[in-house]
Amino acid sequence: MKKLLPLLILLFYSAFTFAQGVASVKGVVIDKQTGEPMLGAMVTLKNKSGYAKSSGTGLDGSFVFKNVPDGNLEIEVKYISFQKAELNFEIKSGTPRYFKIQLEAKINNLKDVIVSGHSNRESDQSARKLEQRSDQVLNAVSAKTIEVSPDITVANVTQRVSGVSIERSNNGEGQYAIIRGMEKRYTYTLIDGFKIPSPDNKNRYVPLDIFPADIIERLEVYKSLTPSMEGDAIGGAINLVLKTAPDDFTMKFNLGTGLSQSVLDHGFTNFGNNDKTFRSPRINNGNSYNAIINDFSNNGQHFNNSKSPLGTIAGLSIGGRSADKKFGAIVAVSYQNIYKNTKGTFFQTDVDPVSNAPLVTDIQARTYSTQQQRTSAIGKFDYIFNRNNKIDLTSSFIDLAQNQYRYVSDTSLNLARTGIGQGRVTENPRSDRMVQKIYNFKLHGDHKLSDKFSINWTGIYSKATANENRYQLALITGRTLQTDGSVAQQPVTIDALKGQTQTFAYNADQDKSGYLNFVYSPTIAGTKVEFTAGGMYRNKTRNSTYDSYTLGLPLTNSTQTYNGNIDNNTFIVSTLQGTASDPLNYDFTENIGGGYGQVKFAVGKLNVLGGVRYEHTDQNWTDALPVTQLGKTGSIKYYDFLPSLNLKYELSDKQNIRATYYSAISRPNFYELIPHTTGDPDADYQEVGNPNLKRATADNYDLRYEFFPKALDQFLAGVFYKRIENPIEYALVKQGSSLDYVSQAGNFGTAHNYGFELDVTKYIRHFGIRANYAYTQSKITSSKREDYKDANGNNTFRTVDQSRPLQGQSKNIGNLSLLYKDAKSGFDAQISAVYTGERINSVSAYLNNDVWQKGFVTLDFSTEKKIYKNLYIYAKATNLLNTPYKLFIKLPYPPLGKPGASGQAVEYQAAGEDTFVRRDTYQQYYILGLHYKL
Repeated sequence: MKKLLPLLILLFYSAFTFAQGVASVKGVVIDKQTGEPMLGAMVTLKNKSGYAKSSGTGLDGSFVFKNVPDGNLEIEVKYISFQKAELNFEIKSGTPRYFKIQLEAKINNLKDVIVSGHSNRESDQSARKLEQRSDQVLNAVSAKTIEVSPDITVANVTQRVSGVSIERSNNGEGQYAIIRGMEKRYTYTLIDGFKIPSPDNKNRYVPLDIFPADIIERLEVYKSLTPSMEGDAIGGAINLVLKTAPDDFTMKFNLGTGLSQSVLDHGFTNFGNNDKTFRSPRINNGNSYNAIINDFSNNGQHFNNSKSPLGTIAGLSIGGRSADKKFGAIVAVSYQNIYKNTKGTFFQTDVDPVSNAPLVTDIQARTYSTQQQRTSAIGKFDYIFNRNNKIDLTSSFIDLAQNQYRYVSDTSLNLARTGIGQGRVTENPRSDRMVQKIYNFKLHGDHKLSDKFSINWTGIYSKATANENRYQLALITGRTLQTDGSVAQQPVTIDALKGQTQTFAYNADQDKSGYLNFVYSPTIAGTKVEFTAGGMYRNKTRNSTYDSYTLGLPLTNSTQTYNGNIDNNTFIVSTLQGTASDPLNYDFTENIGGGYGQVKFAVGKLNVLGGVRYEHTDQNWTDALPVTQLGKTGSIKYYDFLPSLNLKYELSDKQNIRATYYSAISRPNFYELIPHTTGDPDADYQEVGNPNLKRATADNYDLRYEFFPKALDQFLAGVFYKRIENPIEYALVKQGSSLDYVSQAGNFGTAHNYGFELDVTKYIRHFGIRANYAYTQSKITSSKREDYKDANGNNTFRTVDQSRPLQGQSKNIGNLSLLYKDAKSGFDAQISAVYTGERINSVSAYLNNDVWQKGFVTLDFSTEKKIYKNLYIYAKATNLLNTPYKLFIKLPYPPLGKPGASGQAVEYQAAGEDTFVRRDTYQQYYILGLHYKL
């Protein structure tokens, strides 16, 4: 110890002496006007002796330099659109120094208009400011966040927002947003604040997977409404803010490639003519035309396998303003070509008439190969005449072309099934090409007529279309048990009754809309008050055509085997004139007129915005049904008064408390009113219309606390409550004497939906965490059928009331993202997890037989790195956990000790556990690409 003590003293003295010679320089860079920290500012520390170091500010605007030598030093700070800042100082004896450096925005003074420097509208800081200053409850996702996230479609971006979950399509991609447990029908979609029509031939809601994420400047999720907003959004609204002209010339280019693990493992199935769409022979030649076999092609049943087709992702945006800053323009184009496979298993279910327990009647093996091509182009142009007058023109074109091969092998559990893998089997190879398009043109003007009075107007023409061609072949085979115990494979033959089906569907949804608003801003009792009144009118025309042709087998050759080449088979046209009387041939007109009045003012720290909206709905339809059938024509008219109130109390310049109320409605989807009986080929059950369906109405309440300690940090905590009258739900019912269930929309009394949300974002230097959690509880009571055996041993049933959550509502939803960002090196990385709790997928008419989706966790990763000046390389990987889609019924299987409907054991079903209904897997998807930013 005596020998060790001098050594410790020496080491301590040496460290102390060294510490006196060097020091650290720390600080934060902020916007002088707003006081907000500035992310990515370039800070350079140097002296005249050649010492020089540079560092980008971290996510909290901070910077750190270590081991700084004594002497005179200079700090230089640069940031785009801000004036350079310089600071000289001296360090003596290794003393650490801390600085708060303020940057001032550059300002250009022009003759007729003043354009001042401002923060990047695509930045995270801009999104946080929008949330803080908004008059209503909303969440925003910036273009920068989207760019470095794993998501390439708008639908998948929405799942990162607190209280929002997504409904996925059969290729695993997000398709629809569910806000606060309110199913997709309760949400509408806006482009730059205005509604757009849907390309779906049945529904109002817009499939969000049609939009590539790189065309938007910001995604906004509205959770409360103002009187100036259309009132049919009980759940909320999704607003896509398109890119706008930047102050300086800007160009961005993106090129990448992608590959699905499922395609890498199993290849990809293509079909002939999968780059074209066609109209039916009836539409091309008239209703009286008798189709001939030459009107049809076998190309849709010509299949081939590609080993590993690579996807393509590309985007380009160019924009800027003229020298005098009066004219601004931006043009952006995007293209995505994605290949994915899906493997699935599905059980058709029934209900035991004695025990009310689920039975399985068929087992299906499903395989999908899906190619999606998204093509988008937007142009935004504005002209500032002077400080009082401005107009802008926006045009957008969105196109999603989907080619999908689907193969279904359906084994009956009732017909000739004596064991697993045996029995009667039907096979259905099917190709489907669907092309959805949205055209949108908007002309808008802002005019300030005096210091207190202004008007703004908007004219919009929008059109959404969908064209679908479907080719399906019906095959029969089987595996039968022989007397010697062997199993014989029967040949594959074409079903003589069904043959080949070719379907042609087309629909167009056209909107012509006009908006006019008047704004009067007097000062009353020393308080500036803003009165706004306005109106809108929309004429919507929706036209749908549908033809299904059966190509049967000739009587002289009614037994034909199938060897995989359909050209070796012979068909005749069985349905000569298509299906002109199918209910999907309809014309629907809807005229919406609306008017509102609202007032906005601030008293001290309290901001108030309130008023009332009036909407009148006038609907008319004509369907192709026979004239004797109820519902061939219909007319519905109603009106609604929708009050709302938004209160915001500013506890400080960084804290708010919000309280809101708004009344809203939800109109039935078009096709739900038409009294049809048909089905989506990918739906598990046929669909039936209901002309007696009513609109849903709701009262909505919100209370939220907001804290924005820094530019990117935030803490949001809120509660909400919704009372919904006549909510619209889909139920499984039996129609007439049919043995199979059908799915029908209906009104289900009164529902209550409530919960709370937490949203936290925190950044420390280069590290960040984003987390949100939403708890949602809903309750709706409806009548269910319960089958049982009475005292005399007879099968009978009774009607009982059962309470359940709303369809599509998950009790628990959570997001967690871990981020790293280094502005100096240009490196970004994040890993994101999303948890979605179990929810009802479809409602059964029978007690306890609702079909549920299991809760699930998805995990995604993305990273980006600057490799040279403005050139970046990026990578994304989604669905890392290969999370499956699972459906089940919360009743044990098998019922009453029965192994299955046929008395045999059934694969995937486990005794005593929940009844298995469906399982789909999608595997991982990988993207690698380059960004160029100028």
